[in-house]
Amino acid sequence: MTRSFQHVIDDTPQLLLRRNLGDSAGDPKLGDAPPVIYAIAADLDKAKAQSGSVRVEVLGDITRFREADAVHGLLYLPYPYLVPGGRFNEMYGWDSAFPVFAWADTHPRIMREQADNQLYQIRAYGKVLNANRSYYLSRSQPPLIAAMVSRIWHAAEGRDWRDFDPDSVYKSARDWLAAAYDDIVNHHRYWTTGDRMIAGLSRYWDDGDGIAAEVLTGEPGHYEHAIEHFKTHPDERFFVNGALTPLYYRADRAMRASGFDPTGHWGYGALECLFHTPVCLNALLYRMEGDLAEIAETLDNGDAEIWRAAQAHRKIAMQPMIDPGTGIYHDYDTVRNCRNPKPFANFFHAHWAGLYDGDPALAEKAANAALALLETPYGIVTSTEQSGSQWDFPYGWPPLQYFAFEGLKRSGQHAAAKRVAGKFLALAQNVFHEQNAVFEKYNMRDGNATVSVVHGYSTNVNESGTFLWTAAVLKLAEGI
Repeated sequence: MTRSFQHVIDDTPQLLLRRNLGDSAGDPKLGDAPPVIYAIAADLDKAKAQSGSVRVEVLGDITRFREADAVHGLLYLPYPYLVPGGRFNEMYGWDSAFPVFAWADTHPRIMREQADNQLYQIRAYGKVLNANRSYYLSRSQPPLIAAMVSRIWHAAEGRDWRDFDPDSVYKSARDWLAAAYDDIVNHHRYWTTGDRMIAGLSRYWDDGDGIAAEVLTGEPGHYEHAIEHFKTHPDERFFVNGALTPLYYRADRAMRASGFDPTGHWGYGALECLFHTPVCLNALLYRMEGDLAEIAETLDNGDAEIWRAAQAHRKIAMQPMIDPGTGIYHDYDTVRNCRNPKPFANFFHAHWAGLYDGDPALAEKAANAALALLETPYGIVTSTEQSGSQWDFPYGWPPLQYFAFEGLKRSGQHAAAKRVAGKFLALAQNVFHEQNAVFEKYNMRDGNATVSVVHGYSTNVNESGTFLWTAAVLKLAEGI
């Protein structure tokens, strides 16, 4: 039976849920490598119970997975988890946030478990991972766990907590919130210490060195293209004596932590990401600090003012990122000591995070300027540069539609928010009627799902006719 667009959207949490580790142990990005599952020693027996016939081993020292000959595998998580679909057969960091935002009311247990899987990662692996594969242990993704926890907490208000926690893992919603608070504080510390700090703000970073294992099979030709590029565009930071340098690999990995892998927004291969303080990351941390303040107030633990002060400090530190002519927050280039002038859809993160709260005139000015640059007949395009990268013109990505329409709504631009959400919803519906599928990304110039990229992967992914963050964002767009 042919399913309707609405049925596919509503069925996505079930279609893309992996209930056992054995269901997602295989990794299309590593070709025919035999699957293996890793777990910390304390959870080894639990991992074996979920593994089926797949080999399970103790994780041990995570730095060993930075070696070129490391045997990579799936990492244990305590609950069933949502995967994006297709070649992405594991739980991703920011991908998992949008389902929580969309379905916390209608799928309370599943969505609470998605948040708990991320909170577990912070405790077991030191951070919310890019995804639960061993080759991702060296990096995180755009931080949204605080917003996920806040969404579930508010969904649980005035409702039986057993809807969210039928197995009574926690005594109450408040007990769950108190445990989550400590983990979120630790994840905030991860993003605001060490090499992730530059020029007083946070940047994307990866602790690993050398080739990213998932790229070799998943993005064939990526490194070869870089070598050919630098032969005609010399840059001794990244290419010396015919070989890519350690700094090249470090920068390539940092770009992947951003989620924008890759984009021309930060130069060739997005390598300059390493030297920017991005508005997206710092806006997300600003929102995290606000969420932590609200959670602290709820728990009455005395920390709320600490987080309000952290928010205020970050906002002051971000002032050089504002273009005085447009009011837009731009990524800041710490090498050239100036704003990155290239238009990019992370402009709307500042609206979503509340950086314009209390200044409606500036919010409207910045919104109008950003929309004039990036709005198309089909929604928000990622950038105005056709670099050949998948996170650039002419492509539009569901998470960036979300930050745009929810950010515009928060900053008082209700008509614009409704317009952007409606355009993207109409695009996805039209494509679905033609191809019977919801896709990972869309062509915002031509109004279709046709993708052809030089940097990234050309397949426009879906599984069972859907894709996780797209379905979730479409569900959210329906409510704008």
